[in-house]
Amino acid sequence: MASAISPSFSAATVNGYSVKTTAESTPLSGATDTLVSTNISTNTETIENKKIVMGMETSIAFSNVAADLKLQLSHNGTDWADVATLSSDITPDVVEAKPFLVDLTNVYAPYFRFVFNSGSLSVGTSGTAKFFYAFK
Repeated sequence: MASAISPSFSAATVNGYSVKTTAESTPLSGATDTLVSTNISTNTETIENKKIVMGMETSIAFSNVAADLKLQLSHNGTDWADVATLSSDITPDVVEAKPFLVDLTNVYAPYFRFVFNSGSLSVGTSGTAKFFYAFK
């Protein structure tokens, strides 16, 4: 299993919320690969200790398997631990945005990131996706 890194996040403001979205990922090179976001640094992104909207938008469908979407945290941007499972089956074969309310109350770390398909299921090599989050 290998990990592919999604493009960096771009910023927008929507109704007073800071909204960050990656560009569309490239297709995975291996069917059982994971897709991870670039690091979200809490030095510039104030997502700690609050409830925020986070999710993934499938742009081109992956295979019909129960692939997960997780949020991880890190003390150094290299070593990661799961902090939340946003979905145990994100339905990667359905083309749509999938938002989730994530409670990061009393959660503090220098870095966060998204991980799609942490279980290395065979999601195929044709799908693409974007990660997003929104907060005030």
